[in-house]
Amino acid sequence: MREQGAEGADGNARLTGTVGVVLLVVLLLEGITVLQVRSLITLHIFLGILLIPPTALKVASTSYRFVRYYSRSPSYVRHGPPAPLLRWTAPLLIIFTGAILATGVALLTVSPERPGLLLTAHRFSFVVWFALMALHVLGHVKDALVLTRWDWWPRADRARPRGKGQRRGLATGSVVAGIVLAAALLPVASPWTNRQNLGHNRHEGAARVGQRAVNVRESSWP
Repeated sequence: MREQGAEGADGNARLTGTVGVVLLVVLLLEGITVLQVRSLITLHIFLGILLIPPTALKVASTSYRFVRYYSRSPSYVRHGPPAPLLRWTAPLLIIFTGAILATGVALLTVSPERPGLLLTAHRFSFVVWFALMALHVLGHVKDALVLTRWDWWPRADRARPRGKGQRRGLATGSVVAGIVLAAALLPVASPWTNRQNLGHNRHEGAARVGQRAVNVRESSWP
């Protein structure tokens, strides 16, 4: 017989795992844009904003587990705490995740020609966040993939805790909310996205001027 309340802990773990996999996929795409951020700035901004709702859901699910574990809920105690290093660095990861998202959104409100300390703070937050995130991905990715498969794969022959529909709805809803939020805020980022187009237009204009100069010289030849 299932321990009373165990479904809550199991369900929380599966929700956390699913959202973790969603974040991992989006972060991989975001990482690609970082490598060529000038040419992929629009996608970089869109994915960065999209990350906000799933990140909030992930923080909520892990914080709930933290509270239930330290309030000695039997099923959460049975699941046990994360490894000490992951547990001690988790608050820092939350802080720097919030910092990188907050500074990224704040940058949309300033001119790309004068980003001030916001851009420095965004880059610094990213460096520290990346190191912390890499540590947590290595520590959790295997469990996250297994838990996600058990909750989503139709043929995964495991006893699913109740609330599968709600967990799927929360994970899917966070992604949809992220897409809607990104689409709504992307016009605010037009100074940054148009900057790329302006640069491209300047190069094209310079090329056209150069070509005209060549044509003039050729036409003046005897």
